[in-house]
Amino acid sequence: MRTKQIYLSLLFGLIICVWRSAADDLHKKDIDSLLTAYTTIVYEDPQTGIDFGLAVYNDTSQPVQTTIKALMLVSLAYTSQRDYQNALDYTLKAIDLSEQVDNNPLLKINILLRSGVLYQQLKIFDKSIEVLDKAQQLCLAYPNQKEVATELGNIYLVKGFIYKDNLNCDIALSFFDKGIAQYVDREGYRGNMSIAYYNKGNCYTLLSQYGNAKNSFYKAIELAKLYKANSLISFGQKGLAEVYTLEGRYQEAIDLLQIALEQSRSVGDVILEQGIYKGLFENYLALNQWEDYQKNYDLFLNTQLVIKESERNSVSNSIDKSFQSNSEELKTIKSNFSDYLTLTIIIVVFISIGVIFFELKNRKTIKSLQNSVKMIQDHKQNQN
Repeated sequence: MRTKQIYLSLLFGLIICVWRSAADDLHKKDIDSLLTAYTTIVYEDPQTGIDFGLAVYNDTSQPVQTTIKALMLVSLAYTSQRDYQNALDYTLKAIDLSEQVDNNPLLKINILLRSGVLYQQLKIFDKSIEVLDKAQQLCLAYPNQKEVATELGNIYLVKGFIYKDNLNCDIALSFFDKGIAQYVDREGYRGNMSIAYYNKGNCYTLLSQYGNAKNSFYKAIELAKLYKANSLISFGQKGLAEVYTLEGRYQEAIDLLQIALEQSRSVGDVILEQGIYKGLFENYLALNQWEDYQKNYDLFLNTQLVIKESERNSVSNSIDKSFQSNSEELKTIKSNFSDYLTLTIIIVVFISIGVIFFELKNRKTIKSLQNSVKMIQDHKQNQN
């Protein structure tokens, strides 16, 4: 009877352990699924993404890969708010943690992509292209291309941004089309497609192809509505309003910009607000409505100051991080050099002592031999 109770207790304990293990695995999968889900809505509700990502990051029971994903979510959310300083901080933390993870090319691709995006936003274009090229090579070498389609699409999209910013719109358009091709049939990435079409519209506007520009902005707005992203809808409307302005349709542009501004208030995107205020004051100026012009011009200047302060802090933080890293590396080099120097001195001292010892011994031996030879010579002379 006693033995039977012991067996039952052991069996019950084993069941509990298996159940707990299964529950832990399920919990980890749920966390990863939620991180992915928050990534798809981060443009619409960045603060919720930040809060959830930080909660996962501060949970020390999470595996390293999950913690890295949480950091990437937080970085992406801060980026959508144009808070590049915090975005850079959390990306650097993710890079540091990624050194603990081996044989995970997807993770490396995403970290490289995130770094490339930040360099692009800080307008360090050469570095951005360099990092994005590495990420692209990893994507093209990946055995299952479908698994990295969205990452490759994002890489093409960011490269398109860079060429657009450098006024190479023909090249930019080809990258936007490549990116869109990677997003097709992926409902969760309609937001990315909306961004791609919005930027295509900007390129066509710069090329004075207003018909193509309007079609691109219409498509961007349509996709953003399916995605239910007010910020992306507002961007598309802002782009469309710019075309109206160029066509001399000033009041239509103002009406559309007012709708875009109202939709964007909950997002807190100062870049978007700056563009809307710029469009408003330009159109009010064209209609000689001076009071409305001055009001929106002042709002434009205020948002411009906020953006420049954010960018200045990001660059300053990047320089501080680089200086700190270089200082630590220099300390390590100095420490290693000191160790090598100490070891070298010890070896030289031992060698010198050895040389002196053998030199004295040799001298003693030579002296002894000289004495022996002298004794032999003296003995021969005495015999003679």
